[in-house]
Amino acid sequence: MKIKYLVAIIVLAGLTSCSDSFLDQQDPNQVTTASFWKTEADLYSGLATVYSAFTADYSGYYGTVNWELKDARTENFTERNDVRARYEISVYQNTASNDCSTSLYTGAYIGIFRANQVIQYGSAMKNIDENVRNQYVAEAKFLRGLNYFNLVIDFGAVPIHTTVPQSSDEYYVAKSTVEEVWQQVISDFTEAAKYLPATYPAAQKGRITKGAALAFLGRAYLYRGDYANAQTALKSVVDNESTYGYGLQANYAELFDGNHENGPEGVLEIQYSTLGGTAIWANDPASKTRATFVAEECAPGEVGGWYEFFPTKVLLNKFLQEPAVGGGFDPRATATLAWDYPGCKYYQLDFHEYWPGDVLLRKNQNWWNEDEGNWKSALNEYGMRYADVLLMLAETYTMQNNVAAAAPLVHRIRQRATLTNKLAALTAYSKDQMMEEIRHQRDLEFAREGIHFYDLRRWGLLEKTIKESQIIGYQNYSSKFEYYPIPESELDNNPNMKQSDAWK
Repeated sequence: MKIKYLVAIIVLAGLTSCSDSFLDQQDPNQVTTASFWKTEADLYSGLATVYSAFTADYSGYYGTVNWELKDARTENFTERNDVRARYEISVYQNTASNDCSTSLYTGAYIGIFRANQVIQYGSAMKNIDENVRNQYVAEAKFLRGLNYFNLVIDFGAVPIHTTVPQSSDEYYVAKSTVEEVWQQVISDFTEAAKYLPATYPAAQKGRITKGAALAFLGRAYLYRGDYANAQTALKSVVDNESTYGYGLQANYAELFDGNHENGPEGVLEIQYSTLGGTAIWANDPASKTRATFVAEECAPGEVGGWYEFFPTKVLLNKFLQEPAVGGGFDPRATATLAWDYPGCKYYQLDFHEYWPGDVLLRKNQNWWNEDEGNWKSALNEYGMRYADVLLMLAETYTMQNNVAAAAPLVHRIRQRATLTNKLAALTAYSKDQMMEEIRHQRDLEFAREGIHFYDLRRWGLLEKTIKESQIIGYQNYSSKFEYYPIPESELDNNPNMKQSDAWK
C-alpha cells in the first residue's frame, strides 16, 4: 500500500509566529513547513508518510494486528486469550479503554493529519509540474478518504479535519454526523479519481489508481445502501477493466503464494517486502523490516509460531458445502485453510500427524516455508481485489431487481473456483436467491481479508450469524458491538467529544 521501497519518515514542525526581533531566527537545523514544501521530492516524501500510516503494525488499518481484529469479530475466526485487548474484541467484551481500537483510531488520524499536509501545502506549490502536483494531491485525498472510510465503518460518527490545525484549540472539534463523514469520504474519492492515472510503471505498483478510487467510491455507496450510485461507480470500473489492467487471477491460490503479486486482481495491493532492516518492532525506520509478523502470529507453536489467530470449524463447514467439478475441494478452501484431509501438508509437516482435528490458516501464511520459527512475511495483502468489484456490482444489480445482469458476474467468481456451471440457473434466480448466492460467495472468496464483518452488518445479519454459530463469546454479543466505542483517551483529551450513544 505504501509507495514501494520508499521508507522516508518526515517530521514536520508547526508554523512559527513572525517577529521583527533578531532573537526570532529560524533554526537552520529545524525542518518547518516554510523550509520543507519546496520541491517535487518534498511532496513525494510527504506523500510516502501518508501511505506508511496504513501499514503500522498496531495502529495501521492494514497493519498486522487489524487483519486479525477484523475477522476475529465474526463467526469465522477467533483469537487466543493471551493478548487481552485482542481477545476482548474477539469475544465482545471490549470497552472504550481497549488498546487495540484506540490504536486504530489514533492511527487513522495520524494518516489524516499527514494527508492534510500534502493537500494543503502541496496544492500551494507553484514551482513543480502541475500534473505531478495534481496527482500527488489526488493520492493524498484518496488516502484521507480511506482513513475516514475506515473510521466511519468502525466508529461511526467521528470528528472531521480537512485542514492542518494552526493552534492546539483546532485539534479539539466535536463529532460530525455519520452522514457528514460519509459525504467527506465520497467527496475525497470523487475528487481523487479526477487526477489519478489508470496504471503505474511496475516499479511503482501499490500506488492509488483511478480504478481504485472508483472502486472504493462504489464500496462507499454500497455500504450506505445507495445502490444506484454504487452501480455507476463500479460499472465504470468493470466496463473499462482492460484500461485498468484488471481481471481475475486464473488460479485462486496464486493470489497468496508470493509469486504472482501485483497481478490483475490487485485493485489495491498492500506492498510488503524483505527490504529494510531485520527488526520487526524497531522504532528506527532504517532498522525496521518492510515485512510483517502476521505469519508468525497465526502459525502454530509446533513450527515456532504464536497461534494467536485461527479459523473456526464454522468456516471450514461452509467451504465444504459445495464441491468443485469432479468432486474435489473448492480451491478457495485449500488456499485458505489447512485441515485433516488426505495428504495435507502444513509448513512441510504432515497435518494428520501434528494437528488432527484442528483447522489452521493458510491464506497469507508462508505455510510452505521450511525455515522453522522465521515466519516474517513479505506477502502482499489486499485492500481490495477485483473479485470484490465484480461481486459488489452484482449486488447493486440484484438489489435493484436486475438479477439477469448480476448472473454473469457471479458466474465469473464461481467459474474461477471450478464450481458447477450454474449460469442459466443464476439468471433465473429470484432477488432473494441471488443475494443468498452472493453472500455465500463473498464469505468464501474473502475469508481472512477483513470484509465479512462489515458485510454481515450492512445486511442486518451480524447478530443472528454470531449467535447461531455459538462460537466462543457469542453469549456476550449485543448490537453495541457493531462499532467500536470512541476511545477513552479521546474523551479525556477532547472536551468537545461525546461517547457514541450505544456505549454510554
